[in-house]
Amino acid sequence: MSGTSGSSSASLSLRRLLQRIRRFPFTLFMLIILLFMAWGTHSIFQGLSDAWVSRLGFNPQDFWSFRWDRLILSALVTNGGLIFWFALLMVTLTSGVIEWLDKSGRATVAFWGVHLVSLMLESLIFLLPLSQLGLAQASLSFSSRDVGPSAGYMGSLGYSLVFLPKRWRWFGFTGILIFLNLSFFLPTGSGERQAVKLSADMVHLIAFPLGFVLGNLLGRISGVVSRKANG
Repeated sequence: MSGTSGSSSASLSLRRLLQRIRRFPFTLFMLIILLFMAWGTHSIFQGLSDAWVSRLGFNPQDFWSFRWDRLILSALVTNGGLIFWFALLMVTLTSGVIEWLDKSGRATVAFWGVHLVSLMLESLIFLLPLSQLGLAQASLSFSSRDVGPSAGYMGSLGYSLVFLPKRWRWFGFTGILIFLNLSFFLPTGSGERQAVKLSADMVHLIAFPLGFVLGNLLGRISGVVSRKANG
């Protein structure tokens, strides 16, 4: 009897585990893809090579050469090493929270929708005009290739704030926004180019509030914001 009871308990626990895993299809898909791409580019524990950045990275000029696949591919790899593990953690937390408390479809929109729109806004509204005005750093950023899912997970981070009570939601939004503005004045990291840092800082500053606005709009439609506001 005890053996049968133990087997039934283990089977029930496994079913519960599988049910919980099924709640995170988008997050799991992204983690698998990021791991697979990191393994294929040898960037799990070391930096991504310049050859891979040239092959997969995105820069605004890709819009005019119709290399729109770079918009997707650039988000599936990172600069490698610690940056890869940090990105993996951020995708897990931000997309996971949205899937757990809302819907998988909205987690997808928060990540990919914000990623694509942020890159387009940065390229067409900021970097292109500034480079045309002859600003050196903007011109370098306009032609520099970069990789990473940071625009997507920053959008998801902004979206996930809607699940906080109203007071904490705006406190979190303001605090993160101030940090993103201050990051423009931080020095570049080891091996990081100033032009790439400028581009990344700019896209983060676009993606985070964009995700926050998206979360509030969709949250009000579904009633998520109104339920959490009084939490």
